[in-house]
Amino acid sequence: MLCGRVLVPGDNCGVETKKLQICSQCLCRISVRPDDERFFPCLSDPYEDDPIPEFAVWALLRYEMPVTKLLRNLKFQSWLYAGKLLGHLIAREFPKDIPVRWDAVIPVPLSEKRMRERGYNQALVLGEELAESLGIPLVEGALIRTRHTHRQSRFTEPFQRSENVRSAFAVGETWDIRGWNILLVDDILTTGATLHEAAKVLYDAGASCVLGVVAATHREKEK
Repeated sequence: MLCGRVLVPGDNCGVETKKLQICSQCLCRISVRPDDERFFPCLSDPYEDDPIPEFAVWALLRYEMPVTKLLRNLKFQSWLYAGKLLGHLIAREFPKDIPVRWDAVIPVPLSEKRMRERGYNQALVLGEELAESLGIPLVEGALIRTRHTHRQSRFTEPFQRSENVRSAFAVGETWDIRGWNILLVDDILTTGATLHEAAKVLYDAGASCVLGVVAATHREKEK
């Protein structure tokens, strides 16, 4: 999906990489973060009275080429196979030693307008293999968008991004998530405003533990 070469098992790919539509050389170009550089505080610009200051996000990849190409084309060009690849990497690398029994993978939802435009939710595509790997349900409808928002990429300042998604989420009326341990999935961690707003809603509805999971972030761990 990146170099355009024909995939030939035993030459430039194996059985697994052929299924994922990527050659071995291109797979090696994907920058995977070291194990100790994958957890981040959600907000890049934390504030004093944050109701969920401990909310963290696990990010597998660095947001640089070719990951940027994969995520942009997943999001805007219907490259669902790119989501399959990234979801496979997330599921393979997600830590199995966290002492939590996860109850559900919940993708950050799109608004109805954005869903009509795109036809799919890229966060759901990324979360499918994680849910399957952990043997837990991928849950749609428990978390909903209450209003359409502008794309976060339009804004550069953290407070602008926070305002854009303020009160944009709710827990569906028929769902009782009290006591749930939730993996909240999205594509990219930038300022963390979207994931933070969604996590607040889940905690307010009684969730016991929420961990953000994203494919990539441009942030680096402080030394």
